[in-house]
Amino acid sequence: MKINFVTNNKNNKSGSYRIWIRDLAVTLSELGHDTKVHSRLLDVENDTDVIILCKSAYNLSAKAREMFTDKKIGSVNIPCDYIDKNIDFVIVGSLEEYVSMSSYDDVFIVPLIERKFINSKIKTHISKNNLRICFHGHYPHLFKFEPFIKHAIEKINKEIETTVVCITGHKEFKWNRGRPNVKIEMHDYNENFEEIVKSCDIGIVPNVSDIRLFSKDIQKITSVELGLYETDYFLRIKNKTNAGRAYVFYQLGIPVIHDLSPSSFELLSKTGYNICAHDEKSYYKEIKKLLNTDYRNKVAIKNNQVFKKHYDLKDHARNLINQISEIK
Repeated sequence: MKINFVTNNKNNKSGSYRIWIRDLAVTLSELGHDTKVHSRLLDVENDTDVIILCKSAYNLSAKAREMFTDKKIGSVNIPCDYIDKNIDFVIVGSLEEYVSMSSYDDVFIVPLIERKFINSKIKTHISKNNLRICFHGHYPHLFKFEPFIKHAIEKINKEIETTVVCITGHKEFKWNRGRPNVKIEMHDYNENFEEIVKSCDIGIVPNVSDIRLFSKDIQKITSVELGLYETDYFLRIKNKTNAGRAYVFYQLGIPVIHDLSPSSFELLSKTGYNICAHDEKSYYKEIKKLLNTDYRNKVAIKNNQVFKKHYDLKDHARNLINQISEIK
């Protein structure tokens, strides 16, 4: 199959470009497909079978349909409220996003797997007298430390010296809400990412916000008849939530404390370890358990085995090709 990708922004800091365009094109080429990545729609080859528009170029779909009337046109990571009959299929990264794109008939999940870490050796954890907790991702996620992760980390810091290591694309970001009162290290993605992550002991991947932060009275709305109880969870997540940041920790051997976002359970259900938290007590419990070096190594090894079995780049690329081929 001949596939031409189009992007207006070749920014390697952008996961949607780096993973779904640059790296996917390489993987498909390794499988024998003819792939090209263009910065302009005008450069797309006339004999291509498929055109895939990057997140930065989805608004070119009408022009693409005008120029290539009989080609299959797909797009990556588009807004869920953007509805365009010129788009034949959409590529997403999670079940959360899949559900949000129900305006489209053909929605294909391609996990956000970092190609550059597929051959990385996992970390071997050793006993030490301090703890390093790692976050990596877009800086707005740091707000989701508020209040439970923040308080759990501050509590564990009273028992063992704890550092929160943050890797973002904007390390100059002034983190206020959710920032624990412990030692903080800020790093940029351009630094030695793998080395920094492997200097850490635990990964945190916050995707969920607790609605009670914004609506304090919501917990008071109860009804036995409606099945609404004061002990319910009160969750808010982005429709584009995905497990991509957790995948990296699995690849590099860093145990992850998952939150209650649906993508988390796709991984958790395969490992046999229920390392999941939401409130302060559950985060503290899981951090406390992971202070045990032997346990961290067992989790790291199992997670990596599960990842290699179920998240093979070429398997997911083959599946994408099969799904595109079945579009009528």
